[in-house]
Amino acid sequence: MPYLHIHTNIRVPDTDALLQTASAEVAAALGKPESYVMVEISDARPMLFAGSDAPLAFIELKSLGLSDSKTEALSARLSALLTRELGLDATRIYIEFAAPERAMFGWNGGTF
Repeated sequence: MPYLHIHTNIRVPDTDALLQTASAEVAAALGKPESYVMVEISDARPMLFAGSDAPLAFIELKSLGLSDSKTEALSARLSALLTRELGLDATRIYIEFAAPERAMFGWNGGTF
């Protein structure tokens, strides 16, 4: 059930393409089927980082079973994705990782 939410203050020129690319990237990075991956983009949002509205992003990645031993590599991979696709500087990207308990995440009328 990986869920990736990209918040950014820039307008994403092709959200469909970024959604597809991010979905495939998350599936590959986590070793999970893309059929379970959900991706959301909130672009052109009023946001500041370090008192500046220069291009930035806040990323949320939630995934069942995500271990803290994988977050450093995921951080590098997700930062590289936004640097490559949106031209963002990695120093202007924050990433929040979360690993909810299976009983705390619902799907298909039940929980995992």
